[in-house]
Amino acid sequence: MAKWRHLYPAVLTHWANTVQHLENLDLTRLNDHLVFHSSSPSEVRTKLGGILSEHDLTLGSGQVSTTLFQRKLNDISVMKLTYGAEVNINASPFKGFSLVQTPLRGSFEVEIGGERKTFGQGDVAILSPQNDLNIHWQEGSEQLILKVPHHLIRRHFSAAAPLTPYRTATGFISPAFKLDGSLNLIWHSLVQQAIDLPNGTGNLNHLWLAHFEQTIGLFLLTHQNTNASRPDMACYTPAPNSICKGNPAPLDRMETYIRQRLCAPISLVDLALAAGLSPRSLNALCHKYYGVSPMVLLRNMRLDAVREKLQSCPGLNITNVALDHGFGHLGRFSAYYRERFGELPSDTTNNHFLPCM
Repeated sequence: MAKWRHLYPAVLTHWANTVQHLENLDLTRLNDHLVFHSSSPSEVRTKLGGILSEHDLTLGSGQVSTTLFQRKLNDISVMKLTYGAEVNINASPFKGFSLVQTPLRGSFEVEIGGERKTFGQGDVAILSPQNDLNIHWQEGSEQLILKVPHHLIRRHFSAAAPLTPYRTATGFISPAFKLDGSLNLIWHSLVQQAIDLPNGTGNLNHLWLAHFEQTIGLFLLTHQNTNASRPDMACYTPAPNSICKGNPAPLDRMETYIRQRLCAPISLVDLALAAGLSPRSLNALCHKYYGVSPMVLLRNMRLDAVREKLQSCPGLNITNVALDHGFGHLGRFSAYYRERFGELPSDTTNNHFLPCM
């Protein structure tokens, strides 16, 4: 140990601090909320599928002894989960939520989009897969989980993160990434507050509780590793004349075509012709660089333009602005707007009081 301390002081100090942070967590209140205990793999699969995500469970070494504790706030759930045995999980994409997982004991490995990442004891892992993923947990592992709905994150897009047409509903630039270790203590303090809240929220004002949950979403959104890569997106930083600096020329041509025709009817064939590719090739390229299809990209660019207009000039008629940007079906427009930004167009105008000059 002395030899390691001499050679790797920073690594040992980080590990020691991480373990100390975990030891400071008091999970007593969480342990009062047992959801189930089971030694049946099929029962575990069924019950966890209803709470988390549909998945296939393959057992490795060790005895199955799965226990789940869960506390629910308004929108966020705090959980402690142990499988007992070594498990391999093939899970479907998470629908409308992200999971923040911290191994209290053991470690786990995630494989998604051809990329493999390992998270050890005390690491804070944020998982927001839009594709199927594989997770491998060591035998005897125990994990602390926060289930955070995406609407708590989306509402902060405009204020806390660049609005780019390739941004997905998750708000994150990587489907699986690790929180910087220097922030773990702050994260654990937020988790501890969530655990310690009175049962049924007690006498807490619902506005304060909503604000607390939004703070958790904002913390995750604003403290992700912006240098992290994601397998379906080659770059992140927006450029003045391009969504993503360093785009292939066909995507630049398509972007230019869209910006010049935001209010005009545009089909996939139109976009493919503008890019100089077949529709199939363009679809593959868009998914690789933006994580979305060409038509979703078009819709997102239009939505971003509408939002920018409403924020800069909130006195404008929402219907007219929507029609001016190619949205002929106002009901669908409102639904798409809310899905992307976490609020209705009217909420955007109500939150910006500067008069239009």
